[in-house]
Amino acid sequence: MWATVIVIVVVIAIIVLGIGLFARSMSKTRWLKQHGTRIIARVTDSIFAAGSGTAKIIIAEWTDPRTNTTYQFRTYTPQSVRVQLGESVDVLIDPDKPERYTITSVESISMKKR
Repeated sequence: MWATVIVIVVVIAIIVLGIGLFARSMSKTRWLKQHGTRIIARVTDSIFAAGSGTAKIIIAEWTDPRTNTTYQFRTYTPQSVRVQLGESVDVLIDPDKPERYTITSVESISMKKR
């Protein structure tokens, strides 16, 4: 009896956590679309996401000309997306905190299917 109750509580907690993380991600993206600054980053690497089998991680870099600080941006994409090293991607950043970002042009890259 107690084992069943514990399992149900754990499953509900996992579902609530997942919904919360998804809502937070959507809120961040919405805020960046309204208030973010668009920059162009260069793709520096593309690696397979461990354990996913269907996704890979695109890594892009951009150097802030004002501070000469280089930032690295990562995003998951479908494995079928072919991105070449040196290719440009659009990134929306929080101008006050560039570590807060979303890569916006991966969707258009995936349509190209090289």
